[in-house]
Amino acid sequence: MYSKSVNYKFTSFTSAKIAAGHCTEYLSRHVVKLEMSSLTITVSKESEVSISANFDEIGNLKKFDGLLSSLVSELRDAFDFKENNKSSVCVFNYQKETTVDTVKLN
Repeated sequence: MYSKSVNYKFTSFTSAKIAAGHCTEYLSRHVVKLEMSSLTITVSKESEVSISANFDEIGNLKKFDGLLSSLVSELRDAFDFKENNKSSVCVFNYQKETTVDTVKLN
């Protein structure tokens, strides 16, 4: 499994919250198309937005890199922030699976 992690440090918490919403809207449209195993977007009280995405295939990670470049360009037009990112290979990843149970009523 391949992983991409990025951190964006904003000048204010308000900017980070707005940017996190934009990141969520922008990236969530590509979850299925890029066959993401997971996508996590968090915002911290220190005004940091963190994005972590996992992929089974390196080709999809590279496509995600292209999406991030477009996203960063959009964010730079609106906000001042510092960027830190890295690609890596997952050594261990645990996620509890979500299950949906249905009950049929007569």
